[in-house]
Amino acid sequence: MLVAAPAAVPLANAAALPLAGLTAWQAVFEHGQVAAGQRVLVNGAGGGVGGFVTQLAKYAGAEVIATAGARSTEAVRRQGADHVVDYTAMPVGAALDGPVDTLLNLVPLSSPDAAALAPLVRPGGRIVSIATPVEPAVDAGVTAMHMVARNDVAHLAALVELVDAGVVTIDISESRQLAALADVHRLSEAGRTRGKVIIIP
Repeated sequence: MLVAAPAAVPLANAAALPLAGLTAWQAVFEHGQVAAGQRVLVNGAGGGVGGFVTQLAKYAGAEVIATAGARSTEAVRRQGADHVVDYTAMPVGAALDGPVDTLLNLVPLSSPDAAALAPLVRPGGRIVSIATPVEPAVDAGVTAMHMVARNDVAHLAALVELVDAGVVTIDISESRQLAALADVHRLSEAGRTRGKVIIIP
């Protein structure tokens, strides 16, 4: 269940890696089967999981199209996104110049919004969601799945190696004291956090 923490970052920052990092690793490589040359749409790139997904998809050699709000745009670009779509300004589909091979959905969606994303994936493509399932039409020829991360020592060790090599960064937006935990939850529920927030005792 345990691997050595990355040496390249403060130990407290390393606490932000396991759950979000494993979720991203398994979404990108295990379920999404992202590979070089593919077009990948990361819906929700500005969140804690999204930052890792963006970096790992780019590491895999994909062209990464990421959705993010204005406050996350620059961070998402730094993490390797080739194109950033401000989902508050236009529908995601309107910003694409063709279908994608893989959709990685990381945010809760209304039923209409989920339905609007499904046709953006080409026949033979894949949809992986860690939040609201995104279901393609029955005859679309698209593989869709909803996933929950599991503990995997090999995956976590691989992530640590990438952090120590400088390939993957841990985006800590802020540190808060434990006494502020309720405030952090309220900000998160209101969609006003970016990256990862670490809690210090």
